Amino acid sequence: MGCKNGVEKEEKNEIKKSVIDILKDEDNNDSKDVRYDLDYYEEYFKQKEQEELTKYNSCTNYPKAMLDIFNEIRKNPNSYANFIEDSMEYITETMKNGNKTFYYKKQLKVKINKGEPGFRDAAKELKTRDPVQKLELKDDLCIPLPSSVSDIKNKNYLKNQIANIRANRRVDAFFKDMIKNPEVSALLIMVDDNPKSCGKRRDIILRKDIKYVGISAGDVGGTFVAYFAFSG
Repeated sequence: MGCKNGVEKEEKNEIKKSVIDILKDEDNNDSKDVRYDLDYYEEYFKQKEQEELTKYNSCTNYPKAMLDIFNEIRKNPNSYANFIEDSMEYITETMKNGNKTFYYKKQLKVKINKGEPGFRDAAKELKTRDPVQKLELKDDLCIPLPSSVSDIKNKNYLKNQIANIRANRRVDAFFKDMIKNPEVSALLIMVDDNPKSCGKRRDIILRKDIKYVGISAGDVGGTFVAYFAFSG
């Protein structure tokens, strides 16, 4: 996730290369068993790479995964800035109409607005930020999931739920997201590609006075939604 991915990917690739190289050397002895082993390991690593992309896609794991990524960002914003820059390789733009897509690892497509300039601006901003303390998950900040897809689209639903929480505790900021993969969700929150937000979501994650977060996520009528509420 996030900052760790570059190092972990490099280590895995080294292990993969070593295993396959050894088997290829042995394969020169025309051993059918070794040939089978080579095919097995190539398929094994292919499956492991797919698992890495999807292992946090379950709604149960989502809150903890997002918390971990947010805290990595807060701990080392400069390092995450490098991750944002590296991720620009997954941006594609249609020359005909200018539509931009973030095609993460060629397996997850998300339509984006600003494209590379937005990623560069986010990385530049993070390089100016100092580390801040970790966030803590708080159940009393969790926004209940709606019962229907229409409530997801209804702006009053979120506002009413926040009003209910504020009756018992402080809430400084809140927003929703609809990307099920935490790594991509967190990345685009930090890039803050939505023109209406203008960096507000990124600023929330980096605010020094924010100490607590409530994260609720799930599938509602076949549509994934995640809600975030923050407090100092």
